[in-house]
Amino acid sequence: MIKTSQIGLCLAMAITSSASFAEVSFEQELQQGCAKVKQYAQTGKKLYDQKQYFNAANQFEEQAAWAHFCQANADESGIQVSDRDIEIANNNVGLSYAKLDKPQWARVWFLRDKDSKTSQYNLKQLPKPKLSSDLQGTYVRANGFGQWDYIEVNKKQNQYAIAFNGYYFGPRGLIYGPNMGQFETSMPLKSKQASYRYEDCQIKLQFANDAKLGQKIEVEQNSGESSCGFGHNVYAGGTFYKVEG
Repeated sequence: MIKTSQIGLCLAMAITSSASFAEVSFEQELQQGCAKVKQYAQTGKKLYDQKQYFNAANQFEEQAAWAHFCQANADESGIQVSDRDIEIANNNVGLSYAKLDKPQWARVWFLRDKDSKTSQYNLKQLPKPKLSSDLQGTYVRANGFGQWDYIEVNKKQNQYAIAFNGYYFGPRGLIYGPNMGQFETSMPLKSKQASYRYEDCQIKLQFANDAKLGQKIEVEQNSGESSCGFGHNVYAGGTFYKVEG
């Protein structure tokens, strides 16, 4: 018979071993991903020069995501990433979308570093946004590590169907995955305001136009203790800009 103290010892050893393995596994994945940052940049530039802008954007998006992630985990990443490196990566993505005739996607990528001279210059090169009375489309808000929160707006019969998908990327989120949160609501076609309730949570959505930045949704969240039923640290509040539709 195995004594209880022995079982406890075996369990403690197993937990310690599992934690150590996870730590080593994360560090290996991190260093492997960070080692590719320069490769993403070089491949993206090559594709951009070949006018393969869609494929270039994909490479630059990987560059942007991993550059930010590696900077956040600098002690373990094995590389040094500056704020300027991240700014360049974000602008690379934006320039690719501009070439794809997707100025709104380009604009939100440039806005990630809105105070930088490079981003300000690139923003001025974009055409003025087209404003429409039709609110359908995809709206995004910048999230960590080159990712986005989304609001999808679609017409269904005599109303707009509105769906939010948001994320929280912790310090290791690009490898371990994010916490998630969703909600759905609706709004009459002639309205510009919508709301959502869940327990003690209230979310208000205000559709508006910005002459310089395009169509947008201003979202206000008052969540109380319920956190709107979202995953830990997921938050809906902020400004979402229309990028498609």
